[in-house]
Amino acid sequence: MRFPAQPRSILVLKPCCLGDVLAATALVREVRLAFPDTKLDFAVGRWSRPAVETNPRIDEIIDCGRVGSGRYSAAEYLDLVRRIRARRYEVCFVPERSVWLTMIPWLAGIPVRVGIDSGGRGFSLTVKVPWRPPRNEAELYLDLLRAVGIEPRDPRIEFFPRAEDRHWARQVLGSARPRVVIQPGGGINPGMVLPAKRWPPDRFVEIGRRVLELGGTVVVIGTSWDRAAVAPVLRRLEGLARPGRLVNLVEAVDFTRLGAVLAEADLFVGPDSGPMHLAAAVGTPTVAIFGPSSPEVYRPLAPNVVALYNPVPTSPCFINGRWNSACRNWACIRAVSVEEVWAAATRLLADRSTDRVPGSA
Repeated sequence: MRFPAQPRSILVLKPCCLGDVLAATALVREVRLAFPDTKLDFAVGRWSRPAVETNPRIDEIIDCGRVGSGRYSAAEYLDLVRRIRARRYEVCFVPERSVWLTMIPWLAGIPVRVGIDSGGRGFSLTVKVPWRPPRNEAELYLDLLRAVGIEPRDPRIEFFPRAEDRHWARQVLGSARPRVVIQPGGGINPGMVLPAKRWPPDRFVEIGRRVLELGGTVVVIGTSWDRAAVAPVLRRLEGLARPGRLVNLVEAVDFTRLGAVLAEADLFVGPDSGPMHLAAAVGTPTVAIFGPSSPEVYRPLAPNVVALYNPVPTSPCFINGRWNSACRNWACIRAVSVEEVWAAATRLLADRSTDRVPGSA
């Protein structure tokens, strides 16, 4: 079946994970620009739902439950198929490589199914987009639109913090600038822990120290999984910071409030992670530190992102969601120096101060 000139309804199916779902917001943006009056829904798992829950371009969120984001049963899978079938979508975009996920719109009876064909796993699609690595993830997702004759107009990832969350963030962060958010942890997704993505804690301490010397505010973020990485950073920075200049938000904010914090910040420094993509999605200048994953594939599709990457002979070893190395010394992430990060940070901060209206908070 040919792609309709004006689809009645479109579903984007992308269950997981946070960074990948944010990458898919560039596709959502371009679909909405192309079809402003079409019903546009997004099917996503519970873990990653916050990445799109506040997106005004989406009409309705379809809950995938655990399907596509961890272990799930045949009953859960078939229930999702039934719920999607009941909505009678005309088109489905599937920015996924999993054969089970690409089969969902087929089983749900959606006539036009556009997705990624990786190793023949897209046999159930009506429009197959070949995956030829390395390819940036967000650009690969946009290739689905290109395959049906629609050229992206202004492609970039997006996140929309709530106004009340931004107000809260401004109160918490205070007025001392620059406000720099650091993420000493990261590397956590459903069913996977990848500590090789984590830059050494002592280097975050040094970045924080330099921000404090500038008279700025250091904001430390992380989840319960990040305690071991975050604890030494907080301990050492607490001895250096004046009152109010070190903000500890570890285990203190959910994803949507984190988006607001990042939107009110002047800079983010951290690894390839959900918060890194989130910072880029809200337009905050971002220093992205890459190790086992390649920026060629995972760099956010956004302005003001500096991706630092010093590959070693085995790089990249995190490819297509899989860890393919016996490496245990994490030489790739350690190869990125403090001086490289600080040079990128100061350059982005200088640009940020020029862009900001004088006297603004």
